[in-house]
Amino acid sequence: MAVAMRGSLNRMKLRPARLAAFAVVSAIAALGQEDADLFDPETLFESDQPAIFLEEIEEVTVPVTVRAPNGAYIHDMIKEDFTIFDNDVEQEIVGFDVSFLPISMVICVQTSDRVEGVLGDIRKTAYLFTELVLGEYGEAALMTFDSRVKLLVDFTNDTKKIDKGLKAMRIGTSAVAMADVTYSAIRMLLKRPENHRKIIVLISESQNNGSRIGLGESLRTAQLNNMAVYAVRLSTLSARLRRKPDVRPPNIPAGVVVRPTMPGTPNTPTAQQQSGYSVTPNMIPIIIDLVRGVKNLVFDNPLEVLARGTGGRDFSPRTTSGVQESIIKIGEDIRSQYRLNYRPNNLNERGIYHRIEVRVLYQKLRVRHRVGYFHGPTAVPDGEPAEPAGESDGS
Repeated sequence: MAVAMRGSLNRMKLRPARLAAFAVVSAIAALGQEDADLFDPETLFESDQPAIFLEEIEEVTVPVTVRAPNGAYIHDMIKEDFTIFDNDVEQEIVGFDVSFLPISMVICVQTSDRVEGVLGDIRKTAYLFTELVLGEYGEAALMTFDSRVKLLVDFTNDTKKIDKGLKAMRIGTSAVAMADVTYSAIRMLLKRPENHRKIIVLISESQNNGSRIGLGESLRTAQLNNMAVYAVRLSTLSARLRRKPDVRPPNIPAGVVVRPTMPGTPNTPTAQQQSGYSVTPNMIPIIIDLVRGVKNLVFDNPLEVLARGTGGRDFSPRTTSGVQESIIKIGEDIRSQYRLNYRPNNLNERGIYHRIEVRVLYQKLRVRHRVGYFHGPTAVPDGEPAEPAGESDGS
């Protein structure tokens, strides 16, 4: 598995039991400083200090959640209840774990001016993250982003520090550098202990209009490093409705009555339009093309792409307390996962995308996991033919 970036590609051998894709990037001196600008394209892409992505695969880890038709999590399954397929080739499950692992999490909050009205809800979530998501041995860092990516709090499990960082958030520009903040979060998580679960929480609009890193690059790197993205979608309309209005003199002459709208025809979008969003019927082909390096793709929901592509979940709160409810659900989801490991028996050197499928013995259960990973000496350049997702030479 390799990713082509500006600079030469080097190889190193990784120890077993690791899905290898280790990024070596130059250190940023301000990384631990409050309100530091983490994203520096000159640092990331200097030709004499290239990013190095390794292609060795010894073992693939697949976190899996299983839910009943009513949405309840299933917690009592055993190894024999699962079957894994890699590009339609059945794999031997060599590891099965239901125990809790410490969590390293990066919380990424959009601070663009359009979402100013909902930041108050987000500022109240420090306790939820530390107590209901991270637990006793977890740790979290806090980053904000608009056109820039800023580190407000380095890794800690201190509720007070996270709370202080949330309260220190400041409104910025209108850009939404979602791919940049995801990539910066990945860089931070790469330095955390290997036995930790690596989680990114994106609290943002579902836009990516100011990034210098491609969304596919961020998605591919998260997949390669077994990092899951959980997304909480912010409603721009909700934020505007709750934003303090500017005080302006009325522009209607005294004594003139404005006629109401026709009954049954509200002058605002419907509740569904306010709280929902367009979901692509089949997101997997888009995820695969992004990871392969195909550009100029058109899709409506980058948050869903990042979440589904890494095995996480995306939430779209419909109420003022919905952000906090979503964080509670994220904690429940993370603590309800099985971890399956297998050693791929169908690798080759052609650079193909490997689709993962996990099946369970029982009908009607809902299974969720990350959809796959890219393996090969180089990523497929934009515009060149790519191997079909299910094709493999069986070697």
